[in-house]
Amino acid sequence: MRKLIVSTLFSTLVLSSACKEPDPNKFETHVERIKNADTRSQGFIGLEKLTKTVLDAQENDDLVDEFATKAIPAFEEVWGEAEEQQEKMLELLRAVGRPEAAPVWNMALELDGSAGARKKVMMALDGIKKSKAEGSVEKIIELYEEILAKPALDDSETDAGKVRLMMAETLGAIGDARAVPVLIKVMEQTTETQPVAVHRAAAKALGRIGDPSAVDALLTVTFRVPDAPTTTNIGMRAKQALAAIGEPAVPKVLQMLRGDHEAVQDLAAKNGVPQPVIQQTAAGILGAMGVSSAVDELVGFMPTEDCQPADDKKKKGDEETDVAASAGLRAVIANALGFIGDEKASDALCGCTMSTKNPGDMFPIMEALGRIGGEKAVSCLNEVIKAGEYDTEIVVSDFKYEPRWDAARFAVLAASPSNIASIKEAMATNKDANVTKQLAQWDAGITLVETCKEDAACYEKTLQDVNADWFSREKAAFEVARLKKGDVKSAEAISKAFKVRNPDARITMAWLPMHMLERGTECGACVDAIQGVLDAEKGSMDAKYQASVLRARETMAALRPSDAEGGADE
Repeated sequence: MRKLIVSTLFSTLVLSSACKEPDPNKFETHVERIKNADTRSQGFIGLEKLTKTVLDAQENDDLVDEFATKAIPAFEEVWGEAEEQQEKMLELLRAVGRPEAAPVWNMALELDGSAGARKKVMMALDGIKKSKAEGSVEKIIELYEEILAKPALDDSETDAGKVRLMMAETLGAIGDARAVPVLIKVMEQTTETQPVAVHRAAAKALGRIGDPSAVDALLTVTFRVPDAPTTTNIGMRAKQALAAIGEPAVPKVLQMLRGDHEAVQDLAAKNGVPQPVIQQTAAGILGAMGVSSAVDELVGFMPTEDCQPADDKKKKGDEETDVAASAGLRAVIANALGFIGDEKASDALCGCTMSTKNPGDMFPIMEALGRIGGEKAVSCLNEVIKAGEYDTEIVVSDFKYEPRWDAARFAVLAASPSNIASIKEAMATNKDANVTKQLAQWDAGITLVETCKEDAACYEKTLQDVNADWFSREKAAFEVARLKKGDVKSAEAISKAFKVRNPDARITMAWLPMHMLERGTECGACVDAIQGVLDAEKGSMDAKYQASVLRARETMAALRPSDAEGGADE
């Protein structure tokens, strides 16, 4: 009898074990069902639920690894026979974002003119970009080449060119130099065959990759591809990309400045672009780069003939130098020299500080001296504080003496503590009531310097105080950059002050982190701090902050780590 009971219990356990349902919390359960055509739909439903649970959980790295090792090979195995579930596979792979999925994404990167294939390509590109799957680079390049040869593959009633744009963004996010040749081809397309948004994305991608072989394509695209005058147009994108490449791009940009870049000259002639515009474009690029190696040539190209007294102005034949054109080029070069911030430029800038009396170039010269700093800059600005004035044929009489208080601001920014007394003396020579009232707005910055002297920590306290006077914070940033040059943490602190509520100070906060660090230094925290403000204010930022946005993008291009994500700056 006892043997019979034991035998019966054993049989019950065996039968119970045999009837037990597979565990829905194990990937194997759903993977096995996916491999079977009869249970495939049920398998995907279960896998989707399990994957969502995994992704919602904290500390899920082990489970995500398990998905990668078990589910991805199964997707690759059944892809060709599971067309109905292909989009579901791509959704799951995009959600998990693992580079091991490259073989599956590569199978999805096929265009045949159908809307379905197009959708799958875009879903795959999303996943590849998220995971930075280097295993898909060659396949993206291959498909890009196909579309360049046959643009109709990327046609759509609602978003023509979208696939090419996403491909450029994806290649830029991965940052693999293998993509440079095809991205250069993208830059060389005309707007008849490719939307300009694709050019912009390709320029940004080339900047992210940072390969100097792209410099010519970035310089010529502005003159080949017409675009609207916005803060994200192709010219701006190319400039930011060149700022990211940095020093290796300088020789080609200087060629352009001299008028020796053959491809640029040919395109400019074909499209009716005058030489001064080429020079101004080149100077603006050099300023965005912030490289001292360009200073001597920039100074050499700065027009100075009309900075001389009227009787001494040089003439070309029977006609005087085109004053307006000279002032325009001088303003752009002064701006570039200011952003480079090398004291070698001070003498040339000082020679034109007060001679033109035209705010169009006089203000940029004063501003540049403020950024450059040093004894010479302060001395020149002090002379403007004492006697500067604008031509009343150009400005209304109420603003005749505006250079005096503008010069005072820049002099305070340029000054070390030992220079402050001379600035106060220059300011005291003014007796006009309006001028003295305007000069008083810089008192907080002067007081800060007299209090902190050479104490970096004292300046840092004001820099970080969101309730402090905006000019005090701007001066504090200059002093932190001077006293702690090369210090990444201090550059991060200045970046965090980018939200300061003054458009001029905001330019300073955007520029100084790049200026104070050695070229090639990465500062992801600086980028994150600035980008956070841009993201938070996207769509609501006042137009007066536009210049600071442009400067911020150039700085972020130069400081962004090679493995960092791009910002939402479109």
